[in-house]
Amino acid sequence: MRLWGCIPLTLLALVALSTTTQVAWNSDSTIQSKTLVDVLNNDEDYTSLLSLLQKANLIPTLNKLNGSTLFAPTNDAIKRHDLWRSALEYPNLLKDNVQEELRQQLFYHLLNYSVTEDPKDLTTLRVLDTLHFPKLPLDPPPNKPPPWMPIPEGTLGNQSQKLRLTSRDGVAWVGVDAFGKGGVEIKKQKAEAANGVVYGIAHVLEVPPHLGRVLSHEPSLSYFQKVLTPSILNVINSTSELTLFMPIDSAWEELDPIERLYLESQFAADDLLRILNMHAVVEKSVRWSDTFGSTATLTTEYGSKLEIVVSEGKTTVSGAALSQPDIYASNGVLHLVSSLLVPPGALQLTPEKYLLTLNCTSFISLIHSVNLNHLINDTETQYTILAPKDDVLSIFGNDGLPKPGSDELKRMLQYHFLPGKWTPKKLADGMLLETVLREPGLDGGRQVMHVEVNDDEKQDVPSRHLRFGGAGIIEEHVVINDTVVIYFISSPLEPPVDPLQTALPSLELSSFLAAVFSTSIAEIIKKTPRATFLIPHNDAFKRLGKLVSDHLLAASSKTDLENVIMHHIIDGVEYSQSLVNGSMHTFATMEGSDLQLERLLNLSLIVSPSGGWAGMKSALYPTNMLTETGVIHELSDLMIPRSVELNVGKLMKAAKATTMINMVTKAGFDWILNGTAPPEGSEWADQGLSGASWTLLCPTDDAFKKYNLTQLLENIDVLRALVSQHLIRTSPSAGESGSFDVFDVLNNNRPLPLEDLGEYPTLLSPSSAYGDIVFRALDDKVSQYMVGIKNARGTDRQADWARVLTWGRATTGGGTGGVITIDRMLVPYHPPWWIEYFAPSFVGALGVGLIGLFFYAVRIVWKRDVTEATYEPVDFAPPIMSSEAQVAEETKNPAIDNVKSFIAGGFGGVSAVLVGHPFDLTKTRLQTAAPGAYTGAIDVVRKTLARDGATGLYRGMVPPLLGVTPIFAVSFWAYDASKNLILALTPKRTSEKLSTVELAAAGFMSAVPTTLITAPVERAKVLLQVQGQGGSGPQYKGVFDVMKHLYREGGVRSIFRGTGATIARDGPGSAVYFAAYEVTKKALMPAGSSAGDLNLGAVMFAGGTAGVAMWSIAIPPDVLKSRIQSAPSGTYSGLFDCFRKTVARDGITALWKGLGPAMARAFPANAATFYWLWQLGVEASRKLMDGFF
Repeated sequence: MRLWGCIPLTLLALVALSTTTQVAWNSDSTIQSKTLVDVLNNDEDYTSLLSLLQKANLIPTLNKLNGSTLFAPTNDAIKRHDLWRSALEYPNLLKDNVQEELRQQLFYHLLNYSVTEDPKDLTTLRVLDTLHFPKLPLDPPPNKPPPWMPIPEGTLGNQSQKLRLTSRDGVAWVGVDAFGKGGVEIKKQKAEAANGVVYGIAHVLEVPPHLGRVLSHEPSLSYFQKVLTPSILNVINSTSELTLFMPIDSAWEELDPIERLYLESQFAADDLLRILNMHAVVEKSVRWSDTFGSTATLTTEYGSKLEIVVSEGKTTVSGAALSQPDIYASNGVLHLVSSLLVPPGALQLTPEKYLLTLNCTSFISLIHSVNLNHLINDTETQYTILAPKDDVLSIFGNDGLPKPGSDELKRMLQYHFLPGKWTPKKLADGMLLETVLREPGLDGGRQVMHVEVNDDEKQDVPSRHLRFGGAGIIEEHVVINDTVVIYFISSPLEPPVDPLQTALPSLELSSFLAAVFSTSIAEIIKKTPRATFLIPHNDAFKRLGKLVSDHLLAASSKTDLENVIMHHIIDGVEYSQSLVNGSMHTFATMEGSDLQLERLLNLSLIVSPSGGWAGMKSALYPTNMLTETGVIHELSDLMIPRSVELNVGKLMKAAKATTMINMVTKAGFDWILNGTAPPEGSEWADQGLSGASWTLLCPTDDAFKKYNLTQLLENIDVLRALVSQHLIRTSPSAGESGSFDVFDVLNNNRPLPLEDLGEYPTLLSPSSAYGDIVFRALDDKVSQYMVGIKNARGTDRQADWARVLTWGRATTGGGTGGVITIDRMLVPYHPPWWIEYFAPSFVGALGVGLIGLFFYAVRIVWKRDVTEATYEPVDFAPPIMSSEAQVAEETKNPAIDNVKSFIAGGFGGVSAVLVGHPFDLTKTRLQTAAPGAYTGAIDVVRKTLARDGATGLYRGMVPPLLGVTPIFAVSFWAYDASKNLILALTPKRTSEKLSTVELAAAGFMSAVPTTLITAPVERAKVLLQVQGQGGSGPQYKGVFDVMKHLYREGGVRSIFRGTGATIARDGPGSAVYFAAYEVTKKALMPAGSSAGDLNLGAVMFAGGTAGVAMWSIAIPPDVLKSRIQSAPSGTYSGLFDCFRKTVARDGITALWKGLGPAMARAFPANAATFYWLWQLGVEASRKLMDGFF
């Protein structure tokens, strides 16, 4: 059979005796030849085909076949086919050197049986089985000589590829589709041979390609072509015996729009493969439509069942119509259906799908790069996702985010996922929510995230009011499947970093960080797991005292500094919730000692160190600055552990006071430098100085430049006196914070309470009348002080006083005392005799003279005639006078009575202020202080005396002194005018005496004009009384400074703030006040006497009773008035708002704060108002004026 390949085509064409030439379809004759090869050889239209058959070594195969059919492309058809033409023209260019691809295509034109009936006469579509058995990959022919017969195996199982034959309008067509359309026209009539028939066709039949190519060229599958990925295409092409039921374009509209958009993304490979498997059937044989029968059940690769029903010429697949069956492919068959064959619930809307449709593609891409897909595809576990949109991530670009696929990016993305479904209504301001991120620095625990909620109402607040980890919300949140909440954030979230890097941006903490970086432990502590850093503000180093700060920052004190730093690190993670509401009070630190936490009633937190000086405390501010190893909170003050010992010697070294150190050592006081007890048997031990702590006034080295140090050091007695003048024995209570308001000064870093400006004995005081020293404030400086020898004169202030420069407090000797540096040396003072004796004698004589003059004046006033018209209206029938006298009296009385009432009220008011102001200050401070600030009135007095001395009880007295005369004057004048008004309005009354109700009405009306003066006076008085309370120093220099500040703050409106509350207090109060006074005085008058006949005790008792009656009802509005007038602007919108907030915060009992001091003040102050020492009260002043008018 191989000889065929050597015979020239021209010789084959000469064989004509035994064969006849094939003719066209319109010829009626039928020509028969021996074999199919003979037919081809005898027809010039098949010379190209015959040549290709030779190249493919299929001539022996054709001869061996018996009863076959060959659809033979003509020469023109082969010229139009690229592959076949190339095989003829360029045989060396073929990649397939054994022509297997060509051979398989030729087999597709060959049937193993004869189609004898005329194709033009077909009335139905006929399906033919070719000899083409598709394979993947193409196998070479067997290693044996031809003929090579097709092996029934391949990608269609043991079945060969199909070919359809039909007739349309009297023309035969082969290779048509299931509807008989398309195909190749049969151009020549049947030529019969002994072993088969030949039909000449106008085109080469295209062998069906892989299913992937079939899908890609099917017009009704444009949507699937759009979402098809290379990986899915590879699955389709590499699967043999594949039966695909693919939905047409309109079927995909059944999907949720979100699902469709997801399928169109680059991340939908899993869902696409799942959908493909739902429509794919892989069995041992391909399921063409003619294998369905009337019913069939197929199992897909997904596992779902496809129910096929054939009825009345219609076929349905699980309810979907079979739109087009049997689109042939090399590895299976494609059927087109009208609907998706997706089982219910098979495709779920995952968070990933929502995120993709909501413009979070970049976020999803980053998640895929670090294999965190499970976080966005889990539909059962509850999660909260914080997702930045594409436009947000585009701002950061490639440089602003970690590298895709890196561990750093994975850590960052895990910080965007919160376990649990956190809707806005579940969130509260300050909450810490756990994230998916697990930190090695937290021993594998979950990192947390801080949440801010601007709306404190318990409702589902808008997302724009939320912040997660500092990032705001830019759109409304989305809830998916009732399990996942998505918030769209304004910037990607960066997980916390190490503690030092976290605190670095905060300028308020820079001093502590600088101290940390100056040590060798910075790298250690920033990697220490589960640590809580308590970092003090920069001001803490200032309040620590410059000498202490200088000592800690000195190169020789690195160990002390490291111990201080480690004392600020709690061993464990303590978030604000556990600090504020927890039960623990003691926390271990990395330094080895403990911190003590105190929770006050007002929710303030106070921390005490293990060491330091007496009463050392710091306010703790739970800021919850998150780090990768724990959390950072802030402190108001630095804390010193017990491992750090600060004695006088170390502080003097920090002050670089070498001269004074030498002098103290030379004088034998080196034990003071070391903070130890004096040597046993020494004179200082015998004086009982063991266990005492000391404050040393330390002149700088520059202060000794004008002195001869050699002479000072040679005379030991002079040297000891000089050093003793600078040594102050400090009692334990002198520096304890217990002597201060804990809300005012949390950390008293001074060896002595300089702000008290007190007097202190020195070690020289027992032997010298001028041993005491005194501190004074400098008028031109804030918090600047001077110190001098008490009562020193005659030295032109060059040796008896000095400026205070710096200070530092010691931790030895009970934690009191320390060093105060001064700019001059205090030389012990020895005054001349005339100063020592003359001044005391002169002052004593002057005092005796003044006392005598005072009693002489009292005696003169006492003897004056006071029997004229009194303060009270007399009986209804006036005394009998002459007509002239009556006219004069009637003309004189109204005007004079008003003037007398005005002046008498002023005298009474001054009396009330002088007697009652300490009680009023106590009352105001109780009313305005934070809960827990004072335990009671006695505590207010104690702390005020400790801080400000006795004069502190009269703080804020100037405004009422300035205003009391017009206030009380207007009050008593308005009271008398109101009584006259009542008498004028009731002309038909039977008695000139007013009833109790009328007296009360007159008192109420008297409060209205008085309030115009009382309101601004009370405003200034309250501000002056409360300043310095609650941690703030004095703000105002005096009453005029207050008024100037208030006018700048809000104009006249600010000055008159609290006017409504003042009327609410003084209206009812004045009504009860005057009514009680009149009723009590009337009850005390003997029968037949007048008010002017009352003695001292009766008048004082009536005035005191009036005051007690007034304050019994006036205290609640007075509380509200004090709070309104002392609070910052905007705190209260009015009287009722203040009432509501006061009751809500402190309870209803808060309205009676200060009742005790008010009652204690009421009786003596108001008794003095009416009759202070019988001469300076209202009644006495009226009697005195009655003598002149």
